[in-house]
Amino acid sequence: MTWSFIKSRLAAFRDETGGTVSVEFIVMAPIIFWAYASMFSWFDAYRQVGVHEKSAFTIADMISRETDPITPDYIDATRDLVSFLTRANGQPDIRVSVIRYVKKKDQFRLDWSQKRGSLTKLRNSDVKFWHDKLPEMVNGERIILVETQLEYTPPFLYGLMEENTIRTFVFARPRFAPKVIYDANG
Repeated sequence: MTWSFIKSRLAAFRDETGGTVSVEFIVMAPIIFWAYASMFSWFDAYRQVGVHEKSAFTIADMISRETDPITPDYIDATRDLVSFLTRANGQPDIRVSVIRYVKKKDQFRLDWSQKRGSLTKLRNSDVKFWHDKLPEMVNGERIILVETQLEYTPPFLYGLMEENTIRTFVFARPRFAPKVIYDANG
């Protein structure tokens, strides 16, 4: 074998264009599929966060309109409603609390807090100095705080996303009564 023969064979290989589209497709198809699946997963995650926040706002608004005492069955039903609105695979966790502001001590105080799921009940020591989390309020004013939590699994797990917890923190002021009352015996 001479050097010219090897050189001519390499030149012929370089100039051959048959099958390049197939090779390009084989190289690019996994990359394109991965990019599409990743975009779909990111879009779905943002959509789920939006749906989850809207459901929490719905619950806060619903409770803010109540003039009758809230009962344990009512809290159970709000959890079911969040599950329905978010189309969650499992049961979401929910915590509903009524918090008031005491100007003399410049502190927040808890009227009541109820939870369903793995969230813990709030205590006065938890909310006492939530000045950075809650809006400015006048003395004696109350707000309804609705917190939800749901485990989210994206439709495709390709290294960009992993399972995450979607959490919401939504508050509303009572609309038709100065405060919302909780009746544990109702």
